[in-house]
Amino acid sequence: MADDHSGNIPLRQEAIRRHIQGEPIARICRDLNRSRRWFYFWWHRYRRLGISGLIDQRRAPRTSPHKTPDAVEHAIVTLRRELEAGASPQVKYGLIGRRAIQRRLRELPITPVPSLATIQRTLARHGLTHRPEVAEDAAYYPRLSVPGANAVYATDIITRHLRGGQAVQNFHTLDLGTRAVHLTQALDKTTATACRHLLDTWEDLGLPWVQQMDNEDCFRGGHTHARVLGRVVRTCLYVGIEPLFIPFYEAKRNGDVEAFHGLWVKAFWSRQEFTSLEHVQDEVPTFLRWYLSDYDPPRLCGRTPEQACSRSRPTRLSGTARCAVPDPVPVTAGCAHFIRKVDAAGEVVVLNQSWEVGKRWAGHYVWARLETGSQRLVVLNQAHAGAAWKQIKSLKFVIHCPVHDLLPQFRRSRPRCPEDWGN
Repeated sequence: MADDHSGNIPLRQEAIRRHIQGEPIARICRDLNRSRRWFYFWWHRYRRLGISGLIDQRRAPRTSPHKTPDAVEHAIVTLRRELEAGASPQVKYGLIGRRAIQRRLRELPITPVPSLATIQRTLARHGLTHRPEVAEDAAYYPRLSVPGANAVYATDIITRHLRGGQAVQNFHTLDLGTRAVHLTQALDKTTATACRHLLDTWEDLGLPWVQQMDNEDCFRGGHTHARVLGRVVRTCLYVGIEPLFIPFYEAKRNGDVEAFHGLWVKAFWSRQEFTSLEHVQDEVPTFLRWYLSDYDPPRLCGRTPEQACSRSRPTRLSGTARCAVPDPVPVTAGCAHFIRKVDAAGEVVVLNQSWEVGKRWAGHYVWARLETGSQRLVVLNQAHAGAAWKQIKSLKFVIHCPVHDLLPQFRRSRPRCPEDWGN
């Protein structure tokens, strides 16, 4: 391709991921600075070959009977990383070892297909071999403590289509303590729309300690610039909320709000055919009345969300305070959190940049805490539930703009919600 080169495999993956999630091709090409011809080339390759189709399918000349060609070595390494990441439906489940890689290499125009021993040696040379348990999802995942109402909110987006095909982006935020929800609907999922939903939520349900999200571009600030502190992160910090991002490609870590999506589809969206955004917005209050006052979520042991909220006295974002949030939002001293699984190279990705943690932690989950005031990224690990947190790394995180103190009206009586988050 004229506008491509071998280093752009992550870019191809990003384009495919965003298209699968429903983003317009024109926006993807504009954001990635690529042509429609480039996109359709890789899209058709992906449809035909799966994730392995995004690898450069050319072969370097063999210069030595004992040396693996560079193109074959590159394909082995890339396939291993793709299988570990599980970034597409084709490889979301399954094995990641040398036999799985060899099967996928047979789908590529590479002859001869390397032996299992050659694949293993290549993986070892690139530091992609590890103890068997690293590949399993048996690593301890640090559980988020939810002490009560207005402690932790979880937000996610579910896309549904109107009659005629127009997409509606449904933003759902769930209070993990009371199961109260705030819902908004829009025709896009831009950063501005995400911020508006969160501000609406905090006016309605109150200010939480922690705002949990996945790694959607509109939440984390995009995927192109390293160390970007996006508008959602800045807005959270400005009002004294600590944003928390779950691991990449692990929607199950946002399982509570995912379960609410299922209920919402069954009890609301599938009950009639919606014709416009306004139609949806007109009907949502009826659903909310049922959900809050009649439905008893399993976690509440027979109580409704309305009953669970009856004794809480949340601190809501006032209209005056909301109007006073500046645009652009400055960086405020506080903490942002990122739960990540360490890859085979001993690295994690936080805010579009790889950070070295250490190969001994490969396959383990770590908690990366960005402290904007001290401009540090502190990486912690908890071996098991109840274990003391262990600090693995403390890395300098330079913020190239002023960092302001939290305003008095947003200060809390204690610095973070669950006291056992590494302290």
